[in-house]
Amino acid sequence: MSGALALAACGDDGPPDAAPQDSVITQVNRDQTTTIPPSIDRDAAVAAAIDIRAAGCGPRVRFGSGTSIPDDLILTAAHVVSGASDIEVIDSTGFATEAAVVFFDPDLDVAVLRPSTPAGEPIQMRAEPAREQEIGIVVLSRLIADTVETEIIDVRVLRQVNILTTDIYLDKDVERDGFEVTAPIEPGDSGAMVHLPGGGVGIIWARSTDNEDHAWAVNIPDILLDPDARGALQTQVDNGQCTG
Repeated sequence: MSGALALAACGDDGPPDAAPQDSVITQVNRDQTTTIPPSIDRDAAVAAAIDIRAAGCGPRVRFGSGTSIPDDLILTAAHVVSGASDIEVIDSTGFATEAAVVFFDPDLDVAVLRPSTPAGEPIQMRAEPAREQEIGIVVLSRLIADTVETEIIDVRVLRQVNILTTDIYLDKDVERDGFEVTAPIEPGDSGAMVHLPGGGVGIIWARSTDNEDHAWAVNIPDILLDPDARGALQTQVDNGQCTG
């Protein structure tokens, strides 16, 4: 078991909200020290990356990251959208649409959104958990002024862990099955997917407090790996109270 009191990696405000009709994608690697397996489709991961804006918790718009998954859904961290009354999602082409929360788990820190109009290109997810020393990527997409900036972070799985932490409200102790990766996570990165050979396997929810170049990821819940259960996520649910 591993104990973690991790700093949530979501920001209080974000770039300008207006999405241009034509966006330029600028791809930047934060870390190029690893060799990414050819089985990981970077273009597909970029096409699935989502910029999330959540309003309604104070004067500033919170922002985070997400990923388009099958059944026209978007996977992210629960603390990114907790308590939000208005949620906007923007894909890597600059297309923007509103979205509703259809799955919300404050213990796991996992949320699923259903956009009014499909956004992004769905990425494959794999049922097999992350394995130690696997190499992969995290893709982040952010609309800044008139440009969609896409960052690709090279990551390496350090270990599988049962993470002892708290729920997103710091109200109770919880356990999250997941893994630790090498990744220079910054504010606004929460909710991004870890892509490994064979598909996405986890969701970044926090930076390690012990090492700024390490981050925690939670495994993708089984309900999202089951096509029938995932497809049934149609109705808006209570997304809790605002955090922090």
